Amino acid sequence: MAIFRKKSGDKESATEPVVFKPDPAKAAKWFEHAKAMADSHQWASALVYYAHGLQLDPGSLKGQEGILQIAPRHLQNGGKRLTKEIKKLDGPNPIDKMAAAILAWTSEFNNPSLGVKVLDAAITAGQIEFANQLTERIFLQVKSAKKVNRNLLLQVKELSAKCNSWDVAMLAGSTALEMDPSDSKLDDEIKELSAQRAMSKGGYDKAAGKEGGFREFIKDSKKQQELTQEDSLAGAGGARESVLERAKAAYEKTPEAPDVLNRYAQLLRREGTPDSIEEAERVYRLGHEATGEYRFRMNAGDLAISRHRNVVSELKAELESANESEASAVRNRLEKAEEKLLELEASEFAERAKKYPTDRTLKFQLGDVAFRRGDLGTAMECFQKSKDEPKLRTRAGHYLGRCFAQEDWHSEAIAEFRETLEKIEPGDQERELEIRYDLMKSLIAMARTERSSEDARDALEICSWIARKDITYRDIRDRRKEIDQLVREIG
Repeated sequence: MAIFRKKSGDKESATEPVVFKPDPAKAAKWFEHAKAMADSHQWASALVYYAHGLQLDPGSLKGQEGILQIAPRHLQNGGKRLTKEIKKLDGPNPIDKMAAAILAWTSEFNNPSLGVKVLDAAITAGQIEFANQLTERIFLQVKSAKKVNRNLLLQVKELSAKCNSWDVAMLAGSTALEMDPSDSKLDDEIKELSAQRAMSKGGYDKAAGKEGGFREFIKDSKKQQELTQEDSLAGAGGARESVLERAKAAYEKTPEAPDVLNRYAQLLRREGTPDSIEEAERVYRLGHEATGEYRFRMNAGDLAISRHRNVVSELKAELESANESEASAVRNRLEKAEEKLLELEASEFAERAKKYPTDRTLKFQLGDVAFRRGDLGTAMECFQKSKDEPKLRTRAGHYLGRCFAQEDWHSEAIAEFRETLEKIEPGDQERELEIRYDLMKSLIAMARTERSSEDARDALEICSWIARKDITYRDIRDRRKEIDQLVREIG
């Protein structure tokens, strides 16, 4: 519970306390809607629902973890800042402002300055524990930016100290000091932070002044060790095993609890052994059966695909080192493994595309598998639909052109390649060389079939462009000779 103050009537000086009372029941409904949106890959809507839920219950771990899981997916899928929705959330009290700040940051998750604003808003709203959990993530965002902003680092230092995240406060301060070693004041502040951290981690600040305080500190040391292990999933040796054992015990007690089974499966995945990966897959499949949450079914499928890819990689490595007498047998095993992998991928992505028919990313993935399997009909249909997604437009157009070319529909392939080059996205410039090469091949094929000197000259122009760009690209030298001969033949 938090107490804020607001203006009363028209008198600016008159204030009265406003008690904020969380409403977990109403918030839970928002979180349920958010989860449904996330399951259907409607990332923006999921963020909005989570933010509204946190406005009602800001301390909810479910809401906090949920919105932070969706944020990178929203970013990866080309999501934009949700300006109108942010304004709707913003209100007079600090909890409203925190919810609005969270939505602003998570809808523009690559903006570190928005992360710092969330940290400030959470502290102002009295959500100290939440702020403490965010400090490391936000510090890393600020530090990994293309151009590191020293002022943001200093803000992270100050805010981290306010929520007792001493390690992050010191890291942010030290990073800022490296950028300006002459800042003696900051150097003194870092030394003070170090002393505060030592007191806080040693427990002396809590134990001091209490009768029996030191004995209480010793008594709680085991609990502190458990908490440390719990927070460090990547811990070494016994700590990691202890965390895994506790997660396993919790899972065996309540295997149908989504958060419990997901945590256990994640820890198994981080173990990284064949047995642990297989067990994680089993846990996810059982989790899907128990909860009906499709994300667990997808996680299990991803692990199965990963296992099969590892088998293929191992066989490829084995083939490279095999002698002549062994090579044939290894090659046969590799071919069967690759075929099995393609079948599994096709099955997985077909089911996902059916489950989420409006998700163009899944359509593209299904099209990619179909293309590699030689199922050009399915591939063309998928690439045509996924072209409507801006971030997929270049790749989908390129692969659609390849499909046409493999069907010997070179007129359609040429048109598709050219349209793709005209609308190529800035982030896909590295694909331009490959698209031009494929366009050149289709122009050569059309020139041969139609005895077209115009197509031959266009192919020659593209070949010349590629050669000037990268003379070592594929077989461009041989293609240059081929086109010269073709031009002479056609006359």
